Amino acid sequence: MEIDLLIKNARIYIGDPGDVYEGCLGIENGKIVAITKDSSMIRSSDVFDAKGLLVIPGLIDVDTHFRVPGMTHKEDFFTGTSAAAAGGITTVLDMPNTNPPTTTRKRLREKRKLVEKNAVVDYGFHFAASVDNQSEIETVNDVASVKFFMAGHETTPTTVDDEGILFEEFSILKKRGMIATVHAENQRLIKYLKEKYKHSEDFEAYNESRNNLVVHLATAEVIELARYIGNRVHICHSSTKEELEMIRAAKKSGIDITCEVVPYHLFLTKDDATKLGPYGKVSPALKSGDDQKALWDGIENGVVDCIASEHTPHTKEEKEKGVWEAPAGMPGNETMLPLLISSGLSLNKIVKLTSENPARIFGIRDKGKIALGYDADLVFLDPKEEWVVKGDELQTKCRWSAFEGMKLKGKPQFTMVRGRLIYENGEIDETESRCYGRYIEFNY
Repeated sequence: MEIDLLIKNARIYIGDPGDVYEGCLGIENGKIVAITKDSSMIRSSDVFDAKGLLVIPGLIDVDTHFRVPGMTHKEDFFTGTSAAAAGGITTVLDMPNTNPPTTTRKRLREKRKLVEKNAVVDYGFHFAASVDNQSEIETVNDVASVKFFMAGHETTPTTVDDEGILFEEFSILKKRGMIATVHAENQRLIKYLKEKYKHSEDFEAYNESRNNLVVHLATAEVIELARYIGNRVHICHSSTKEELEMIRAAKKSGIDITCEVVPYHLFLTKDDATKLGPYGKVSPALKSGDDQKALWDGIENGVVDCIASEHTPHTKEEKEKGVWEAPAGMPGNETMLPLLISSGLSLNKIVKLTSENPARIFGIRDKGKIALGYDADLVFLDPKEEWVVKGDELQTKCRWSAFEGMKLKGKPQFTMVRGRLIYENGEIDETESRCYGRYIEFNY
């Protein structure tokens, strides 16, 4: 058999219960066509020696903010997807809260045009709900989901905190079989609490303005709407013990609901927020140790469906503006996989939560597994090799990390997208990779 690429001497993760298969992979036209111990029957002029590295499916990051259009001083699509590749992420789903936001089909087309020559990895977009774009939601296609920001800023049209509008737009998505992804925080309570604490520069004041009740009120509302309407919902960045309990009960009652957790809630708490200052300002805010433990319990017991980076970069200058003026968010796609590997989470769980389940939830065909016929989206790493996080060595344009100085394991050494090597030991080959990423298809 003559093929495009032969990968030899690999330790290949092939699925439950975490089996690692020592052998070779054959790649043809970007697809996996052979998984074998015996490469004698395979011929290729292009041979990649994995040298005993572990090979896992490329990660699918369902929650990223690459800032195109309108905020490319923070990140752009090339730097964002380069950072993704450096973190072993081979597919990204980018969020719509840009400037202008992706609330119309015209803006969706314009965004696709802007990024098509700047994507290192494969990508898709979420579409934004707003208070007045029901006709757009009824007709938009080729998006991962429609994203609802229940909190943001009360003057922006993409903040949808009106129950009637949520009811109407969830009902449209029910008819269309599409997913509502939701940032679940209660805007009205946030507004009240922010006014109450606005004279305090203590970072605890910000945390209290985005307290657990803010999350619980919004999540409960989403669950009850979905219970009545019957639409699919995905809760982004679940952050509290009570929220996961609500989601667990909703699943048990038959509601079609999934949820994600993100690294900053898994690895940082509000105690860290106090030390990090504005660099620890995120939304939802960092929570207690008890909440953090509940997230890990949710990973183990299956309530949590996936882990996403919530890569939300801002410049250092923006973050230095102080507690109330600094924007919320932090970069995270380059450190997500090493953090998970260093945590001791099983390989089986990591792959399910970052590759297999994201592909299933969002209907991404032929990705998320190392299997015959699937895209050759592959990450090569040594799970025992240590490295130290240094912001100025990261690919992200903002060049900082909340995990600065932390010693982690499992930094990707090589990343392939559809069989092409796009990342190698800290370097992106811009000539080979800049235009390689392509827009993916979704199957609702």
